[in-house]
Amino acid sequence: MSSSVVTRFAPSPTGMLHIGGVRTALFAWLFAKKHSGKFILRIEDTDTDRSTEDNIRIIEEGMLWSGLIWDEGPDPKQPGAWLGDQGPYRQILRMNLYKSKITELLDQGKAYRCRCTKESLEDRRKASDRAGKPFQYNRGIDFGRGCRDLRYDDSAPSSIRFAMPLDGDILLHDAIKGTIRFPSESLDDWIIARWSEPGDIGVPTYNFSVVVDDVAMKVSHVIRGDDHVANTPKQIPLFEALGYTLPVFAHVPMILGKDKQKLSKRHGAASITEFKDLGFLPQAVRLTLAKLSWTPKIDGRVAESAEEEILTDAQLIASFNLEDIQTSPSVFDIDKLYWINQKLIMNSTNEFLIQALNPFMPPSWSSREKKWQELAVSCTKERSRTLKEMAESLSFCWEAPQVFDEKLILKHLSESHRQALRSVSALNNWTTEGLREGLDQVLLQHQMKLKDLAQALRVALTGGTISPPIHETLLLLGPEEIKRRLLRWI
Repeated sequence: MSSSVVTRFAPSPTGMLHIGGVRTALFAWLFAKKHSGKFILRIEDTDTDRSTEDNIRIIEEGMLWSGLIWDEGPDPKQPGAWLGDQGPYRQILRMNLYKSKITELLDQGKAYRCRCTKESLEDRRKASDRAGKPFQYNRGIDFGRGCRDLRYDDSAPSSIRFAMPLDGDILLHDAIKGTIRFPSESLDDWIIARWSEPGDIGVPTYNFSVVVDDVAMKVSHVIRGDDHVANTPKQIPLFEALGYTLPVFAHVPMILGKDKQKLSKRHGAASITEFKDLGFLPQAVRLTLAKLSWTPKIDGRVAESAEEEILTDAQLIASFNLEDIQTSPSVFDIDKLYWINQKLIMNSTNEFLIQALNPFMPPSWSSREKKWQELAVSCTKERSRTLKEMAESLSFCWEAPQVFDEKLILKHLSESHRQALRSVSALNNWTTEGLREGLDQVLLQHQMKLKDLAQALRVALTGGTISPPIHETLLLLGPEEIKRRLLRWI
């Protein structure tokens, strides 16, 4: 396959960027990279009632965080500018192009003005319901009652409909699902431009605009969710009516929650912003999503060990094929995402994690000594599933406990424990080696086991029984803060 491969991700800015959309974008991105092609980000904002500038920003930021960097689309460094020569990459700014194409279809008799009001259409829909038939404009019991043969001009308010084929079948050759046949008689003439005043062409609809844009932007492969399958038999005749060559269609299956229902907020995080805020790494999200309805391979074989499951982007790109995508819905397992994320955190360099933790830490984090930061990261990354968990496990460094559990006090801060804490407070060598030797002397002096002293120190210093290893906990707090916090107990 040549480098003429062009894919696109075209979300509507009507809400948060859903994880299912990111998985679709990922597949389009992987395919473009596999074939040295281009990946386009295009904003489908013709739904003017629901599309907002904030949602466009959320989409762009979510895509950038996910690592799905587009070759053409909005310029993230310069608002209002575009990458690529087919801009603008927002539908609302491309109205002149759409309307010129609609005019061509009207002139050729392939589209027509429809003067049917919402009220008249609703009356006919109710009549179809009473007859036990689906309502189809200019089809079935409605045949001959439409505007198709009346050739109205633009002297009255109207919408514009596309004249669909009256007979035969529409064939969708899908790269994932195979060939799907749609009888033309099951499809009605659909609206390509919304209701408008005399002499005007209304706002074009999604199914029209998307076809014009895919052609203008030379999209070779339309990779999108299978909720768009029903749109495709409408779009195929439009491609042909406009004289366009059909792209390759590939509809990826939806993502389900563990209850086999469509993934939503009730299953936990559902948008890419939520996963970012929970402290997942972009690579972990990409890898987890890639494995939904597709099984990546290494040198032609499925991963055989846990280590082999942690694939790089280069490995994903090299093994990606549309034909390998399964047709059935996939179940999103957030536990798997946690596992992959933990593996990636464990394998990350301290320097990377120091920077990655910035959004989850107080401002003073970035001003701490590099050696201190490295200690904080190294003693928490082995047991943390997310960046947020790493930050939470280090919160004792910034916040001294104010409230203590009475049960913990009774168990871990008895008089004998407090005597040992006095000895710890009196230590004067707080280097790594000096601290170890000092704690050994305290244990010997008070005939105490390390685990008992460690828990007493944790409760006194952090308010709980969980912290990094006790030596690292003490080194992170430092002697002055330790002595200040121990004063309460000694």
